[in-house]
Formats: sequence, structure tokens, C-alpha cells
Amino acid sequence: MGLYVETLDNIPSEARRDYYIYLLDYGWDEPIGNALVKNYEKMASLAASNRAVVIRGTNRVHFEDEVLSWHEINGQDATELLPAILITNRNPHKFKETNGPGQTEPIEQDLRMILIPLRKFCTTATDVVALIERIFIDIKNQKALKDFKIARQYQKDNRFAMADMITLEPGSKGTEIPMENIVGYLGSRRTSSLKVEKSVHPIHFEDRSGNEFERLVFAYLFREKNWDSLDWIGQSGGDDGRDIWGTIGDKTYCYQCANYRNLTFKKVTDDIDKLVDADLISDYFTVVCGGKVSAVTRTAIINYAKGAGISSANVWSGVEFEERLRRDTPELLSRFVDGEVFPELSELQNDKNIINKLAECFDRPAFTTPFRNEVSIPDFEKAITDTIEVLNTGMHRLRDGTVIKQISSRHEVANDQLRAKVSSIYKLTVGLRDTFVELRRNDEIRACGCGQEDCPVWMLTDNACQKMDAIKRAIFESFHNIGHGLELKFG
Repeated sequence: MGLYVETLDNIPSEARRDYYIYLLDYGWDEPIGNALVKNYEKMASLAASNRAVVIRGTNRVHFEDEVLSWHEINGQDATELLPAILITNRNPHKFKETNGPGQTEPIEQDLRMILIPLRKFCTTATDVVALIERIFIDIKNQKALKDFKIARQYQKDNRFAMADMITLEPGSKGTEIPMENIVGYLGSRRTSSLKVEKSVHPIHFEDRSGNEFERLVFAYLFREKNWDSLDWIGQSGGDDGRDIWGTIGDKTYCYQCANYRNLTFKKVTDDIDKLVDADLISDYFTVVCGGKVSAVTRTAIINYAKGAGISSANVWSGVEFEERLRRDTPELLSRFVDGEVFPELSELQNDKNIINKLAECFDRPAFTTPFRNEVSIPDFEKAITDTIEVLNTGMHRLRDGTVIKQISSRHEVANDQLRAKVSSIYKLTVGLRDTFVELRRNDEIRACGCGQEDCPVWMLTDNACQKMDAIKRAIFESFHNIGHGLELKFG
């Protein structure tokens, strides 16, 4: 027994497509396999309008070769993979009725396969129908195959795997495989991999209420500047054209929130007129939109605001506001869009993990051991240089310069206060190096005098030891004040 493929006598031999889609089943009478076969017409009609073809003729014949058989698919156990949908560059005329592998033609040198094992996606015949419909509607519309990820990738080795093959499985929401990536993988004769992409869709601010949108804008602005005061006036109504009002020194800032698909000129001018009537002309005026803003409308608003006596006016479209959020406050997207209640806590934990990794670089004799009057200076100099590099770049090296790992640098600490504390530790570390250089210049650190040019031992005065040990203690105290998990001990 082998795979069953229908006769292809009615397919012109010159027919060529970007890819072919086959239904692979055991040939056994079982629900999922039967659902696959029964939905052939739906699959074929959806593929017909593309450069794809679904193959199943009228008479089932026995087929197997070194790549496909009922017990093995490209060297893998078929019971784990079948029934399945196969997307491949194999021409239908390669499938010919045989009674065994010995009667088959040589395997194509450029054969590539993408296999979708249905048992990983479906538990019932109904699931099969839904999956087939989803896949082929996407193919018909030339859209990406959504919510898939690569389960395994098999490279041709001419021993077990006779062809390059990729198996897919359910992926996280938002992952997708564009059709051009599938065509590119199947058509390439070079070593290449199927590219799975993560789609990032624009935020639909207009789906939120006006109050929700204003709250998001307020949360963003609260983090954007060091305000003397920032008030969300619009939350209670009667705002006199002021949704959000802020002050820095003697400067005033007014923000109007307009959560519409398309901003109208009259909506904004009415709010500006309210500011004029209430004698509340601000130094800066910004309209934050949830939707699109035409160039004509943007220019007209800015000119009207300046005509009303506002020194500086600006308009943010929904796309522009979204990019500001992504750049400056991604935690707000986690909260307002993804529903994570306290994303700052996750961010804080990540920051502490970064700091713990940086602290590990100080857990070495050059920092933990007090200076004595005789010290191996080359080892100390190397430790200082390496630690400064780790703090700045995250690059961790052995003494011989070999990179052993890459960690996050101090610049990747997200929390402003924690980043400032790590920055102070960096400055102390640089200060330790500079103090060493100054003490050496003043001859408080000098060669031992044995006469050997490469002697590592140097002599330190008591003052030099005390100065540098004081800086090392300050570094460790700074780590302890952060409250990291690693216990650094001096002495």
C-alpha cells in the first residue's frame, strides 16, 4: 500500500505552475482523511484562479517513491504526518502508477515540499473543512497563510531526506507566511529557508470611545515631558476647548483629542474659538487624531491657530501618534491595546535581569579583593577595560579577548531611574580607571623594581590602595541600593 494519487492523464504535460497542491492521505477510510477528499472541489475552485493547481483525478492509483510513501514522507514517519496538504514544486506528471520504489524515476534535484499535517490543526472533519477553506481563500486572494509557524525543517542529505522539506504547525496569532515567500522557497535552487513573518497591524484608535482615546493621549503626554502640571480637563466636560492642559515654567500647552476616521476642519476651529472666548490662548497647541489628516486640513488648522494668537501649532495623525507610542512608550501599547494590566512590572523585571547580568561582571577578584601593596596590574587593567566594554556594549570577553556571550548593555535598561543608577555605576567604574591612571602618573603605583620587563607585579602606596578600594566599595553599594538578586561581596 502507498499514497493514493488520482490519474493525471487529463493534465497537459506542458502545464506549469508556481506551485502545486496535493491531498495526501493513507487511502484509509477515516474521518479526517475523508473530509480532505470530500472537499476537493472546494479546494480546486479556490485555486483555479491562481497560478496554483489542486490535483485529484477520477481513478485512485497506487504511488510511492523515495520521497513519498504511506509509511515515510522524506525519511520521516508518515503516521506522524498524514493525512496532510502538500504544497510543492513537483509537477503532477512525476506521479505515475507504480508497484514499488524500484520502478520510480530519479528524484528531482530541485524538489522542495511544504507539508501541513492536518492532525496538528484538526481533531474533527469540521475542523478540516474550516482549515481548507481558510487556506484556499487566502491563496485565492494572494494573501499570506496566517497563524502558521515552522515546526521542523529538513535539509536534503541524500541519505534520509531526499528533498528539502518544511513542516508547518499552528503559530501564534499574527504570524504569517506570504505567498511570495512560498513561491520563492519552492522556486529557489539555492540554500534558502521559508520566511515566516510577524504581521503588525495599525492600531484602530477609532474603535475606542472618546474618553478611552483621551486617556491614552494623557498617559503618553504624562511620560513625554517633565511637567510642572498636566491636567486631563476633558474627562469631566466643560473644558473650554482644552482636553489636556499642561505647564512647564511659564509655557502652556493645550492638546485637543479628535478620535475620528477623518479629521474635520470645523471641529478644530470650534475648539480654538472656545480658547479665544475663554482667554485661554496657549503657547503650544496640538491636535492628536485617531485617524487620517489630509495635508490641506493640516495646513489650514495650523494657519487658523496661529491667526488666533497661538505661537506654535501642530497636528498628529493617527499613524503619527501610533509611531510616537511605539518609539517612546511601548508599555502603553501593552496596556491599552493588548490588555496587560501592569506592563511596567514586566518591564521592571526585565530591567532587573539586565542589571543582574551586568553585576555578574563585577564578581571577579579585580573588584571583590581589596588592594594590597603588591598587585598584578595587567590583570586589573584588563578587568577594568572588559567591564567598561560590557557596560557599554554588552560584549563579554575572556582574558584573551574571546567573546563568550552577548548580554544587554546599560543603555537597554528601560526604567529611567534604574538606568540613571546603572549610569552612576558606569561612571564609578570609569572613575576607578582614571584614578588608577592618575596614581600611576604620581608614582603611587609603580613597577616592583625587579628589573624584569614583563613582571606583572606592581607596588602600591597605602593611599593608592585606600582610594581605589573606596571606589570599588561605592560600586558594590550602588548595586545593593538597586536591590538586584546577586550578592556582591567586597573583601
